[in-house]
Amino acid sequence: MSYLSLYRKYRPQRFEDVVGQEPVVRTLQNALQRGRVAHAYLFSGPRGTGKTSLARLLAKGLNCSQGPTPNPCNVCSNCQRISDGFAMDVVEIDGASNRGIDEIRDLRENVRFAPTEGGHKVYIIDEVHMLTTDAFNALLKTLEEPPERVVFVLATTEPHKVPETIASRCQRFEFRNFTTEQLVMRLRQVVEAEELDVTRAALELIGRHAAGGMRDAIALLDQAISFQTGRIEEGHIAELLGVVPGEQLCELLNSIAGEERLAALTLLHQMIGSGVDPAQLGKDCIGFLRELMVAKVGSRTYLTTDGEDLVGRWPALASLELERILTLIDLLARAVADMRWMSPVWLPLEMAVVRGTGDNLMEDTKSANMRGDATWLQELTQRVAYLEAAIKELKAIGTPWDNRLSPVIDETRPDHGSSHEWAASESGGGLEDQVSTSASSSREAEFDSLLSQWGEVSEILRQERQAPVEAFLREAIPQGFDSDGRLLLAFPRAKEFHKVSLEQPKNREALERVLAPIVGRAIEVVCLFEDDIPQRKILTKVESMEAKTGAAGPEPEASGSTPEEEVLAPGLKGADRSTEGEQVDLGAGNPALEAALKIFGGTVVELKDDTGEGSKQQ
Repeated sequence: MSYLSLYRKYRPQRFEDVVGQEPVVRTLQNALQRGRVAHAYLFSGPRGTGKTSLARLLAKGLNCSQGPTPNPCNVCSNCQRISDGFAMDVVEIDGASNRGIDEIRDLRENVRFAPTEGGHKVYIIDEVHMLTTDAFNALLKTLEEPPERVVFVLATTEPHKVPETIASRCQRFEFRNFTTEQLVMRLRQVVEAEELDVTRAALELIGRHAAGGMRDAIALLDQAISFQTGRIEEGHIAELLGVVPGEQLCELLNSIAGEERLAALTLLHQMIGSGVDPAQLGKDCIGFLRELMVAKVGSRTYLTTDGEDLVGRWPALASLELERILTLIDLLARAVADMRWMSPVWLPLEMAVVRGTGDNLMEDTKSANMRGDATWLQELTQRVAYLEAAIKELKAIGTPWDNRLSPVIDETRPDHGSSHEWAASESGGGLEDQVSTSASSSREAEFDSLLSQWGEVSEILRQERQAPVEAFLREAIPQGFDSDGRLLLAFPRAKEFHKVSLEQPKNREALERVLAPIVGRAIEVVCLFEDDIPQRKILTKVESMEAKTGAAGPEPEASGSTPEEEVLAPGLKGADRSTEGEQVDLGAGNPALEAALKIFGGTVVELKDDTGEGSKQQ
């Protein structure tokens, strides 16, 4: 007789043998006992969770010589044929291979024939979601009103692909993944029945890597029996799966917990050199730390590995605080994610080990997490302080509240453009001048401080794994702050890709988040080309000195253009200048226009009437 795989040999033959699906088992047994078996069932859930096995048990309960019964005898001819897969009244159809409308039409023709051996005909359609839309439509009427003594069982791993018109005509059962404890319990039963010598640690390792599937767990055990003769230990299973044994995993994590950087890196390199998959190693470390985390917050205070507790062999690992466990899990999770695009592939894991053994690991992590939360508070504090100082000065000099500050633009500034200053109103200009000088001085000092720490910006971006943002920023030249406090970054025309990439919301927000704690307030970044920079809005060092001393800026170098031409916006040169070097005030005599100029500043370029005709400055 040919060899029979263990997962087929130990398929559940009675409802009592089914593990982990108690709600489904209980409902089906009660339906068989009370004669309330539905005409159609939909079994959905992950692979290897017992969907087909329970469908066969339902067929046994219906066709057993003592049936319908919730406890089939497994002795009668009907039960034997169903167990062996030869029953004529139990038809198993692979939905992936018989997905067309022709196969479903054949099913509709055959379903009308009465059972030949048992009391019911049972159609089990596996992977039913693979049927085509036409096939589902052809099955719809038969599924809703099948002939008497016909039961349909539809099994699928992707229930969302089953049309609602089909699912609504079935009783639906959700099958759940098995826990590691349930898998180990079932594996122990198989080991005892086969009279094998397998350690509990080996069974637990199989259970963890079966991903909740019973068939996968038993298949791994079957493979291990062929791999190793005699006693099967955890090391054999680890070698078979290409993973690290639990003892070596504990040794690595214990070195990280004890801040033994050199020892941890040495162990890591030994594991990688032995052929271990770095991504799987990272996942195994995360899984172990997860169990340790659960033990810390639960009733247990330590874990056991192969019968010996962590406190005895790995004291540093056992004494890890909960906060540091969470930090290490976060580091390793990011390392596993970064392996997809970094080379060599184990580099992120090395970086995680180095950072995990740092002395100020938790402090650095907390600082990074709190950096963004404190930004809004700093900005609010700065605004309140500025308003309080302005109100105090207003009360001191007795200036009426109606004399609001109005920004105007000085169009006579040479070379560096005109600054956005606060002009004095007719009723009182002393306070406005003081505020303008103070704002300019503050912006200049703020910009000087940022320039002195510009190198730290790139370093922080690299530490926060924002290498693309740091590469884009490398091509930018900080120009200063505009009147709204935004940082202007200039890019050459040849670096358009870097400018557009840095303007992406995700990249810009990452840069602004790094700049905020350095500047001391929330900051907005504006990217411009060098030849498109609005010079009149930039607060430069020259203008800051003028604001402090009241002196005019340096004379521009001879370049064939006048100072007025340098500060005009693009498109306003030549014809938009008066021939005598003076501009005509087109807004004179217009109260609304004069008020707008007083509030917003600027120069009138052209006036148009309702007909669309207008006049420009000559």
